[in-house]
Amino acid sequence: MKIYNKKGLLSGIICTLLGVWSIFLDFGNPNHNLIVQIRDIVLSIVLLSVGITSFWRAFSKKATKEDFIEENDERNKLIVYKSKSRMLDIVYGILFIVMICGMVGFKMTANMIWFSIFIIPGFLLGLFVLIEIFVKLYYEKHE
Repeated sequence: MKIYNKKGLLSGIICTLLGVWSIFLDFGNPNHNLIVQIRDIVLSIVLLSVGITSFWRAFSKKATKEDFIEENDERNKLIVYKSKSRMLDIVYGILFIVMICGMVGFKMTANMIWFSIFIIPGFLLGLFVLIEIFVKLYYEKHE
C-alpha cells in the first residue's frame, strides 16, 4: 500500500494511540463519577474514530486529493483567517476584563491572589502587543 498523505497518516496514528491509551486508562482506573466516565468513554471513541478515519484516508489517493482541494480552497482559507482574527479579538477582550477584575479585587482586598489575577493577564496582553508589533513590522517589510 502506498501512503499518499503522510501528515494524515501521522495524525491518524497519534489520535488512534491517544484513543487506545484513553480507553485503557478509563477501564484500568475508572472514575467514581458516572458523568466523568461517560465523558471519558465518548472522548476515547471520538479519538479512535478520528484516528482510524485519518489513518485510512492516508492510503486513499482519491481521499488525499479531496483533502488537498479542501485544504487549499480559498473560501476555507478566508474562513480560517477570519475565525483566527475574531478568536484573537475575543481572547484579548477576555484577558483585559480579567486583568481589570484582578486590579479591582487587589485594590479592594489587598490579597496577593488578586494581584496574580491582575499580573498574569497583564503579562499576556503585553506579550500580545509585542507580537502584534513584530508581525506588523514583518508584513510591512515583506509585502
